[in-house]
Amino acid sequence: MSFPKDRSIPGAFLVLCGSLLLGISQAQAHAQLVVADPAVNGSVAAPATITLQFNEALEARVSSFKLTDVDGKEIAVMPAPKPDNKSLAAKPAGPLASGLYTVSWTAVGGDGHPMKGTYSFTVK
Repeated sequence: MSFPKDRSIPGAFLVLCGSLLLGISQAQAHAQLVVADPAVNGSVAAPATITLQFNEALEARVSSFKLTDVDGKEIAVMPAPKPDNKSLAAKPAGPLASGLYTVSWTAVGGDGHPMKGTYSFTVK
């Protein structure tokens, strides 16, 4: 038995593989949180500053975070010096009481696609 020699199958396979790799590289281009201080699920003394570092430079005008307490009440924060253009930083407007806090962030990297996320930490 012989099979037809269709040369379009290898070409289609290469196109499919290329599309998959392109999709993976584009997904990896989005801003992703890599380090948080206080740490994710950390238990710390009241932090003077909250700093979030991402894997790529951020569009500062549209990247931000908010801080809420265990009841969902937003805690006022003030801008703080950032270590670099991949980071967001803010200081709580007042001392944080003991309890659970949530950081909700929006980060926009060079591709213009907003990424969102949350994490929590506890103040002892």
